[in-house]
Amino acid sequence: MTIQENHRFKLVIFDLDGTLTQERSIWEYIHVRLGKWYGFAEEYQNQFLASKISYEEFCERDAEVWKGMKVEKMTEIVKTVPFHSGAEELISHLKQRGLKLSIVSSGLSVLSDWVHQKLMFDYSVSNDLLHENGVLSGKVRIQVHYDKKAEWAEKILKQFGATPEEAIAIGDSKGDIDMFQMAGVSVAFNSSCAELDQVATVCIRSNNLVDIIPKLPI
Repeated sequence: MTIQENHRFKLVIFDLDGTLTQERSIWEYIHVRLGKWYGFAEEYQNQFLASKISYEEFCERDAEVWKGMKVEKMTEIVKTVPFHSGAEELISHLKQRGLKLSIVSSGLSVLSDWVHQKLMFDYSVSNDLLHENGVLSGKVRIQVHYDKKAEWAEKILKQFGATPEEAIAIGDSKGDIDMFQMAGVSVAFNSSCAELDQVATVCIRSNNLVDIIPKLPI
């Protein structure tokens, strides 16, 4: 591989839930921790998956469950989410090679903001739980639809002056398919979706994110 090829990538776009973290859904993780999943929020997910309610309504019903909770308590729960092994090593490796790092997540900004700061990302976007005076209002601002991440990938490419061919996408689920199609190289990490595997450049099954490194053309 030539030096020119080594330096042709400028940007990595990560999914968050299930990719950097072990939990595939921060929404579900919080509900389970609060005892509000089984018989409550689980039903909302089933209705959404059965196309009985829209994505917006699904998110709104989830957020309503948490109405009245202090943001501080929510943040404490979020900080207990386990990362996959090797997350910090992978991020360090990418940074050392001068790549910009971004997160596009259909999860929650209470998590992505913390991960952004903890791992020193350059950009992140997800969905906001709205609050007043430190208390959740039961409302949500949806910025990232689970199947429309390409819209954000395009914005990120423009922000960092990169072409699709200069981007690497890393994700794990059906919601990452259009994001993968926007990138020169895409990595499916412990994919939960055969359709994602079909569009991915590389498919990896591992308990350690470090195993992605040898597969990257950087």
